[in-house]
Amino acid sequence: MENLQKSGSVSNHFMLVPHGYEQGAASQVWIGAHVDEPIERLWLRCEPIAPDNGENIPPVSETSCRDIPLQLDRRAEGLRFTLLSIPTAPGCHYRLSLWRWESEECGGASLLAEAWCRGKPGSLGKGFNLWFGTCFYRHTDHGALAEAFDGLPAEYRPDVSVLGGDQVYLDTAFSNRGLIFTPGFSSANFSPLLFRAPAKIRRLLNRIFSREYRETWSGGLRTLLSRGQHYFLAGDHEFWNDYPNPPGFLPALWSGKVRDIWRECARKLFDAYQLPCGKTSGVFDIGQDLSVFILDTRLQRGRGRDSQFTDDATMERLQRWLRELRNPGVLVLPAPILTRWQSRGVRALMVRLGLGDHTLADTGQYELLVRALNDCPQDIVIVAGDVHFSRLARFNLNGKQVVEVVSSPLSCLPSAAAAANQDPVLFPDRPAEGIAAEVEYLKAGTTRPHKRAVISNNNFVTLNFTRADAGVAVDVVCWNISGRNERGEPAVDWESRQLLLRSKNNEKSS
Repeated sequence: MENLQKSGSVSNHFMLVPHGYEQGAASQVWIGAHVDEPIERLWLRCEPIAPDNGENIPPVSETSCRDIPLQLDRRAEGLRFTLLSIPTAPGCHYRLSLWRWESEECGGASLLAEAWCRGKPGSLGKGFNLWFGTCFYRHTDHGALAEAFDGLPAEYRPDVSVLGGDQVYLDTAFSNRGLIFTPGFSSANFSPLLFRAPAKIRRLLNRIFSREYRETWSGGLRTLLSRGQHYFLAGDHEFWNDYPNPPGFLPALWSGKVRDIWRECARKLFDAYQLPCGKTSGVFDIGQDLSVFILDTRLQRGRGRDSQFTDDATMERLQRWLRELRNPGVLVLPAPILTRWQSRGVRALMVRLGLGDHTLADTGQYELLVRALNDCPQDIVIVAGDVHFSRLARFNLNGKQVVEVVSSPLSCLPSAAAAANQDPVLFPDRPAEGIAAEVEYLKAGTTRPHKRAVISNNNFVTLNFTRADAGVAVDVVCWNISGRNERGEPAVDWESRQLLLRSKNNEKSS
């Protein structure tokens, strides 16, 4: 099979998505097909390649292709898929291709999908790029994200991309039917689902939700998902606004019976597309230079005030990771840690009525996270989204620097326009005894007029990590998805060059 003759072109029905690092020298690859019938005679070709800049030539042990037979042995509504583990050499670039063997009369092998990724680097010697974005309302994208991603300069192409939540808007997919008043709010919001049989509710929701995933994955997100390793976090709109709390503006979900079926249908699709490994947190290290902890704070969140945002075991792992860091760290969350505590005044009533969102500070584990961050011995970057604006903030906490990078949205839901705020002025906004740090807001995203208000320009961020004498240097760039410079690249919305994360170990040795 060394010299394949491909027939036809890449199919929109099939997708390859590199799905993150495994322990050791291995990567996960998700293969999915939007088909109903079983597909046979499939294989994945894993081909080491030299990058465009000619650096990092594949090592001797990685000079040949590997062909891996596979079956799409797992199913979800409207999807057949599987998850493979493949060996990858540190820092080596790969072209992945999905093939199907046809009869000779039909032209031999058919190329179905392609993707590109890089094995986890063994150090920051040649740098490491992290991409982050949240909130993709596909109806307003019109191909802008794919065009902006394609236009990224080579030095900013991601090794790892984190889609931090709201990759799909299942609540608006349900609501955007019938007489539409505004995106996400229509006569369908008042649908009397409560009076239907559970089987009929399930069939309706499965049809709506599976179409939303299919159109999003094979449409606006397809280009991004085919390049680099990917990690996925859940936002509330993977279920409904302010999940798991009942949304006040969506009466169809006031019924507990309907919410239970809705949650079941949405979670099965989330697990199939975004969480096939079943793990709601992950850690990987770039040699001895940098450690990255990716944490979902939505899937296990409880209702109301002071509930959990993750299970106790994961919380303990996060606390231990922060406490035992031996080099600078990156904590990736769906939503900011620099956020208001909403259990005061009029805002508390609005949130309680389902007309506002609970923040991370409105959870019972927030103080545990704050104290663990206070006890962390190393400088740290927090990357978060969800809030429909971008900004860069910094504060000094217990002898170290904490930087928070916020990026949102990739494609804004028009009824949820927002501009960057400069709150809170002290961290944390929800008091924690003995901890108070003044917050410095360094950058804020640009806006454009929107009806009677303003709306943040659609954006994503890239973080380039390189070695520095005293620790790790970070270039943070927020890219305007709709803007272009004279070279056709996405315009820079804001940037912070050569931000330094100091390694306390280096300081001690010095």
